[in-house]
Amino acid sequence: MSTRRSVLCVIAHADDLELMAGGTVAKWVAEGDAVHVLTISNGAWTAPDGAVMRDAQEALAEERRAAAALGYTVENLGLPAIDLKFEDRLVVEVLRRIEARRVDTLLCPWERDVHHDHEVVSRIAVAATRRVPRVLRGQINYYVRKFFRPNVFVDISATWPKKIEALQCYGKQWERAGKDWYGFLDETTRYSGRMVGVERAEGFVSSKILL
Repeated sequence: MSTRRSVLCVIAHADDLELMAGGTVAKWVAEGDAVHVLTISNGAWTAPDGAVMRDAQEALAEERRAAAALGYTVENLGLPAIDLKFEDRLVVEVLRRIEARRVDTLLCPWERDVHHDHEVVSRIAVAATRRVPRVLRGQINYYVRKFFRPNVFVDISATWPKKIEALQCYGKQWERAGKDWYGFLDETTRYSGRMVGVERAEGFVSSKILL
């Protein structure tokens, strides 16, 4: 096995990566791994009262700033958010990146997340991983249909500040939800760290993992 990872992260929206695995990505990039992010939607969304919470142009600009902060490369397919569907053509898009980049590690959302887009993107990503030896799914939302039980952990004690720095690139989202995000992530990373004997860790559920 190569000492350098070729990582593909498949997510639904800009900011999913930072919530799910920002500390892990910062650690892997610092270790010399190549991390590429494929975002399926443009990340724009509107509140039930019609207020525009984030437009597509803003989301893409913020995603680029977060990518620069953590050191990953990113491309965005620009599909409308909230209404993503499982389609073979999207599985093929993931397969193309896997083959072109010789991906050996794939990260995607946990399929039991209650957010429709996260669930769909998990299915799309996992459907493309027949030849990928390491497949990890992470928690984005604290609202879930089933308790999240990670079985793979990454020590992010040193990269926790980078995770928060990258999340703060999402200005309006951080202003709106940053307090909740920070509280949830502070608690879960400390708890995951305690389970494996480090200060902080991000936890994942493995579909498969080659050691």
